[in-house]
Amino acid sequence: MNTLYFKYAVEVERCGSITQAAENLYMAQPNLSKAIKELEDSMGFAIFARTSRGVVPTARGHEFLIYARSILTQLQAMESLSSRHDDIMQRFSLSMPRAGYISECFSRLIDSLDKGSPMDIRIREASALHTINDVADGQFQLGIVRYQAKYEANFLDYIREKSLKAESIWEYEALVLFSQHHPLSVRDSLLPEDLTPYTEIMYGDSIIPYLPPAEMRRQDHPQSSRIQVYGRLAQLELLSRVQDAYMWTSPETNDELRRFSLVQRRCPDNSRRYMDTLVYPAVYQLSALDRRFIDLLSAARVQLSRQFYS
Repeated sequence: MNTLYFKYAVEVERCGSITQAAENLYMAQPNLSKAIKELEDSMGFAIFARTSRGVVPTARGHEFLIYARSILTQLQAMESLSSRHDDIMQRFSLSMPRAGYISECFSRLIDSLDKGSPMDIRIREASALHTINDVADGQFQLGIVRYQAKYEANFLDYIREKSLKAESIWEYEALVLFSQHHPLSVRDSLLPEDLTPYTEIMYGDSIIPYLPPAEMRRQDHPQSSRIQVYGRLAQLELLSRVQDAYMWTSPETNDELRRFSLVQRRCPDNSRRYMDTLVYPAVYQLSALDRRFIDLLSAARVQLSRQFYS
C-alpha cells in the first residue's frame, strides 16, 4: 500500500475539499481524485462521502484516518533519525496562537541555542483548529492551542480524535488591551458594560469543534462594533492607532506594552477565561529543546500571574 496516499487522504480531510487539497499538494485535481479512489478500492470501503458542500469522512473513513495520521507521524520520526548529523542538529517546530508571552519564550529559546551548531527551527502563528491539524498532520511537532475554558470539552475531544496528547499550560482570566490614550486607560479596573461604546478587535478565524456557527454567534458576547484581524502585528498596530479600540488577550509582557504604547486592565466580572494547551502526537517523545521551551512557558506564566493577578 502506498503510504503517500495516506498523506493525500489526510490533506483531503483537513481541507474538506479535493480541489483545495490538490492545490495544497501541488497536483492536478483529477490525479488526486484518482489516487483517493485507488486508496478506497484497496481498502475495500469508502473513506469519504461526497456532499454538495465538499467531502467528509465516512464512519470507517474516520477510523482509517486516525491510523493514517499515526503512521505518517511515525514515518516522519523515522526519517528524522536518518537525517540527523550525529545528533548535533538543533530541531524545534511550533504552531502557536498570536500571543506575546509565547512569542517571547520562543525568542528566548532561540537565543539560548548553540550558534555554532546547525539548527532547523520552524514556527507558525495559527488559529486553534489550524494548530491541531498542523501537529496531527506532522507539519509541526508541538502546538499550543488557545480556547475559552467553557469550550474545553469540545477541543479536548477534537484533540483526542486527532491522536494527540494535551497538557495544560495556563488557565487565565483574559485582560483588556488598549492604547495608553484610550478613554478607559485612567481606570484601574473595568466592568463589561464599560466596553459597550467601544470597538472590539478580534481574530476572525475562531472556530469551535462540533459547534455550529449559529450556536457560536448565540453564545458570543454581543458587541455593536468589531474589527476582525488575522495577524498579531495588525492587531497591535490597530490597538496603538485606533484609540477607541480594545481587545481581549492573555497578559502581555512589559516590553510589548512599551513598544506599542499599550496598557492592560482587568475586567474581573467577565466570563472570559481562556486556556492555553500544549499538544503533540501521542507517539512523540519530547526533546530536550521541547522541555526547555516548556520550562520557559512555566516561568513566564508565574511571572505574569504575579504581575496581573496578585
